[in-house]
Amino acid sequence: MPATKKELLLATLVFLAIPALAELGLRVVHYSAEPQLYAPDSERGWKLRANLEGVVHGENRQFVRINSHGFRDVERSYEKPQGTVRIAVLGNSWTEALQVPQDATYTSVLQTTLSANGCFAGKSVEVLNFGVAGYSTAQELLTLQQEVWKYEPDIVFLAFYPARDIANNVRSLNNAVKPEQSPYFFYRGGRLVLDDSFRAVPALQPHAIALEDLSYQLDQHVLLLQAIGALQRIARTKTAMAVVKEKAARAGVDNLEYSIYTPPADPAMEEAWRVTEGLLTGVRDEVQNHNAQFRLIILPTRPQLIPEITKRDALLRKLGVSDFNYAEQRIQTFCDREHIAAIALAPALSTFATANHVYLNGFNKNTLGTGHWNATGHRLAAEAIAAQLCADAVAIEDEASTSVRRATAAPLKGTTP
Repeated sequence: MPATKKELLLATLVFLAIPALAELGLRVVHYSAEPQLYAPDSERGWKLRANLEGVVHGENRQFVRINSHGFRDVERSYEKPQGTVRIAVLGNSWTEALQVPQDATYTSVLQTTLSANGCFAGKSVEVLNFGVAGYSTAQELLTLQQEVWKYEPDIVFLAFYPARDIANNVRSLNNAVKPEQSPYFFYRGGRLVLDDSFRAVPALQPHAIALEDLSYQLDQHVLLLQAIGALQRIARTKTAMAVVKEKAARAGVDNLEYSIYTPPADPAMEEAWRVTEGLLTGVRDEVQNHNAQFRLIILPTRPQLIPEITKRDALLRKLGVSDFNYAEQRIQTFCDREHIAAIALAPALSTFATANHVYLNGFNKNTLGTGHWNATGHRLAAEAIAAQLCADAVAIEDEASTSVRRATAAPLKGTTP
């Protein structure tokens, strides 16, 4: 028999009451979902959402604020203040550093340390953080071209994490949550060119981006929508992790990151190395063309920082290698050949971790040695970078006092004028 008007009305009321009651329940328990930190971007695939703040619940519960220009940093003007040395830092999640308070990130600590050390002849120092989680070297190069130069930096750092950054520069190995939205470079006729096919992804079309922005604005007022969005992001992350495990299995390793401790054994990884090295020279050339100084910061991988020698040796035996230094040494050799100034952080951080029996990754007894740096790791990284930068600043001043400068802005030691 057809439903009566009363039955239809009752069904409608029940249909409306369920989400209303769910919303009320979430408000009663003061539910707080992780903020939607990332927004689609037609130029770089994704970006941090400007003027956002909230608490993330990842490796370490942390309050996060994104500035008005869309970076995890304090507010910065485009115009550089007089008497200021500006350092721009490109990187991925290690630089974005959502796991620690903003003032404990290595970029913030580096700014404080350099200012206190007075390495730049009385000038103030600003260290700007352009790190975005999941970014490849390709995305960092595009960020440099599209965003960084607006701030007139004197020095550009690229924080390079070999265990992820090499693989993420080719489509077949990229382990980002949305690899299809990432730009890639490939060789054509002996030169790197941008593969911008990512711009055709449905999520990056203007109408889709506008709808995403509208959905985000609506979510800010409805907790139920925030909860649903959080569940969807968790599901996407788990799916991405499963894909990464599958890629690792095809490569014959337990963890895809372990593939950097030996020479590449498959064509995809060899191509990843080739593209990565081409991108690094591209970043160097871009920086030099803007009369700035470039430094590559080689970040240590997790196994390099295991404080217990017995655990480190056990992993070495499992992987069939004598040390964890293949990628670092190959990059350093490449940098020497291409006149790229590089700072490898593994020696200083590994020595400290071993001598003091402390983990620089992880935030509790269940996660030690995993994930990203804790506050101690960030502090040590900043101190190591500052020490090298200050030593080079002294060398530059000594050279300048006895010889004629070859350029209006003297390059740091190891760079090409």
